[in-house]
Parts: sequence; C-alpha cells; structure tokens
Amino acid sequence: MKFFVNIILLLIFTFFSNAFVYSQQDTIKIEKKESTMALTKSPSVAIYRSLILPGLGQLYVESYWKAPIVFAAAGTLIYIIIDNQIKFSDYDKRLSNMDKTNTEYQLTKLYREYYRDNRDMGALYLIGVYLLASVDAYVGAHLYDFQVDENLSYNIGLSALPIPKVSLKINF
Repeated sequence: MKFFVNIILLLIFTFFSNAFVYSQQDTIKIEKKESTMALTKSPSVAIYRSLILPGLGQLYVESYWKAPIVFAAAGTLIYIIIDNQIKFSDYDKRLSNMDKTNTEYQLTKLYREYYRDNRDMGALYLIGVYLLASVDAYVGAHLYDFQVDENLSYNIGLSALPIPKVSLKINF
C-alpha cells in the first residue's frame, strides 16, 4: 500500500513541478527571405482546365504525351457509362412490363442490376480520372519551371580489375 502511495505522490510531484520550471528569456529573430522565383504556369489554372475536361490541364502545362491518354481514359469511361445506362433502361422497361410469375423475371432483374452497377462503377472511375488528371496538372504546373542540368546523371560501370566490383557514380 505504501508503494502505491509513493508512486502517486511521485506522479503528482512530477506533474505539478513543471509550474516551477523557467525557460530561456532570449528570443531568436528569424528573417524570412522572399522567393524571387515566379511560376510561368499557374497551378490553379491547370486544375480548373483539367476539371473542365480531363486532359486540358496537361495541354496547358505542355505535357502533350499525357493528354491523349487522359482523353482516351475519360472518353472510354463516358462510353461505358452511356452504354450501361442504355442497357439498364432497356432491362428496366422489360422488367416493368413483365409479370412476377414469369420465368425470366429474376434473370431480367439480375441483368438490370448488373448494368446499373457497371454504370455506377464507370462513374466512380471517371471521378478518379478527373482527380488524377487534376493532381497531375497541378504538379506539372509547379514543376514546369524546374530546370534539370545535364550534369545531373548517374553512371553504372564495372571495374577492369580482376576483382568483381560494381560502382555507382552520381554527379550534381
């Protein structure tokens, strides 16, 4: 019992002893330098263009090889959504005109749900394409002015000595 009382007193002393601790009075002044680099391409414009139509942001930041990929992905998903919506509507009309005692009622209902699920998944994937294209355009606008020097490289070579050796040389 005395052990637990000592532990509790030690904890209380530890928590309340912080009130008597003093810190250093001197302050350090930190000066912040203003950035002189201005971005050529605006990241917000890149995002807005990419949200209007996936791929326009990539064209804005001059990533010309990415734009057709994004256009194709969005176009394919739009086609999938429209096609599944048409098939869903067709099976929904069939189901509304069908009697529940019909032998094909359950099969028609399953087809209708299948096309509805595919339409919804296509819409979800299209939202993902929009988000990925927007993030890519944003990053591309930020890195548009980034210069890569020709000295930034690496060389992998084998040693000519009889001892097998692999080296990696990185230049900055």
